[in-house]
Amino acid sequence: MAQKRMVFIFAAAAFTALAGCSGQVPQQPAPAGGFSLVSDSFHADSEIPSEFTCDGKNTQPALRWSNLPSGTRSLALVVRDPDAPSGHFLHWAVVDIPPVVPGFALGTRPPARELRNDAGNNGYTGPCPPSGRHRYIFTLYALDSESYAGGNARLEDYLDPRSLGKAVLTGLYQRKK
Repeated sequence: MAQKRMVFIFAAAAFTALAGCSGQVPQQPAPAGGFSLVSDSFHADSEIPSEFTCDGKNTQPALRWSNLPSGTRSLALVVRDPDAPSGHFLHWAVVDIPPVVPGFALGTRPPARELRNDAGNNGYTGPCPPSGRHRYIFTLYALDSESYAGGNARLEDYLDPRSLGKAVLTGLYQRKK
């Protein structure tokens, strides 16, 4: 128990130190009450700055979460574009996130496993819509198990039955031409 507490304290201190370097938007307080996901890089339902897209540095935004459901043994983050011409384009999938991790600092590699996205990369691929404004749905799942088996299973086939809850953050992006 003491070791888990030390890991949590270390993770929280490291995240706090790194998150303060984002310089994008003022830190948003987490919504009171339930399981929540927020970003200090952009506000919910607002424009994602170009730094986090193919028009900029394609940097992964800062994310943080709070109020995990009871019994959470791991977390998984999925970022999709539901407005993509092919349907839902997977931009980022991170699984096996320890519940003691309070978020991801700006541009840092997550302390978890990043899966192959629809661009063919392991890791974050930022918004890059071919036309119009698209929505980018960041969904954080609280799971009752500790490891993603992978293989031929679809990500949602793994997440949905194991989900204790989910928190959603939506950002918008339209390329400037």
